[in-house]
Amino acid sequence: MAVLNITPASSEDWVGAIRSRLAQGDHARVVFERPSMTPAQMAESMGVSRATIERRILNGEISSERRGNRHRIPLGEVERFRHAYVREMARDLAVDF
Repeated sequence: MAVLNITPASSEDWVGAIRSRLAQGDHARVVFERPSMTPAQMAESMGVSRATIERRILNGEISSERRGNRHRIPLGEVERFRHAYVREMARDLAVDF
């Protein structure tokens, strides 16, 4: 199975590529996905535990999408929370200075 990744910045002729494959007898399935991370991936990228991310999801501090029984966090939400988390850490540590 060949995968053709198309992003808003794609400059290739993806319509032509799809038509060419269809002409060769292949079938196509189009799936739209929003780039996202799992709670484990987000936790690793932030240097915190997966349980911390999952607890924040359950508390409503992090918005996520459900795919089956799994959470996926859109990359925009990862960045939003990362900035909020840094501000939270700075505020909590400011007491020590």
